[in-house]
Amino acid sequence: MFSGIAVQQLDECFRSEDDCKQYLFDLKWKNGYRCRRCGCTKNYKGRTRFHLRCSNCSYDESVTAHTIFHKLKIPLLKAFGMAFRLSVKKKGMSTPELAREFSINQKSSWLFKRKTQEAMKTGEGHPSDLDSGLEDLLIGGRKGRGGRKVRKCRLKPVIDWEIELENAGIFRSKGNRLQEEAFEISLSPPRRGRRFPGMFVVVMNLKGWLRAIHHHCSERFVSGYLDEFFFRFDGRNSLRSLWHQLIEQYMAHPPYLYKASAA
Repeated sequence: MFSGIAVQQLDECFRSEDDCKQYLFDLKWKNGYRCRRCGCTKNYKGRTRFHLRCSNCSYDESVTAHTIFHKLKIPLLKAFGMAFRLSVKKKGMSTPELAREFSINQKSSWLFKRKTQEAMKTGEGHPSDLDSGLEDLLIGGRKGRGGRKVRKCRLKPVIDWEIELENAGIFRSKGNRLQEEAFEISLSPPRRGRRFPGMFVVVMNLKGWLRAIHHHCSERFVSGYLDEFFFRFDGRNSLRSLWHQLIEQYMAHPPYLYKASAA
């Protein structure tokens, strides 16, 4: 398992496409092989050394089949580097930045970021005993008196913000999309006080991240940006394993193709 937090360490471990494929191979079949078509557990070498072929039905499966990496249009080396920056880098990266750094077009970097956000989804929510810290975090609407003017046409959802508190500090958080509203970010906490000091820091970080790094995220994909933000936030104390965790989630997630994002 790769456990580093520096780009140089990643470059030293993965020097070629075969290095990347071997890492995925070991990850995909770490618990043994099972044919997706007939369920057979016996196999032999497939078309390449990164394929396995079922000994019963001869189904030849590649290491990237049935994962986020399925039909990936960019080299795995670049995909590994982009995943590293989106998971380990404190504020991630925008798609134009990724496109410039990895010499790919912006459409390709946008699609890979969408794949990554899909893989970063953390689950269905929290146990029922969580404290509800913010009931209305509104991503939308005009700001109040003295606030800057914003465009009316772009819509965003209201977020139900649940905060799990441990020793009066934030331990884990989750945002869930509820309903549509308008454009800017405003904050309406139901309770204020010393018990929730870290909550407002997270809110300010989210607002600053959306405005400074991305400038704009559409109503349709805003939940993906929240998944990305909370994936890094939840993993901030385990940075050395965060990239590997993301790769595992890539491998467990079904393919996400361009037509799915364009539909």
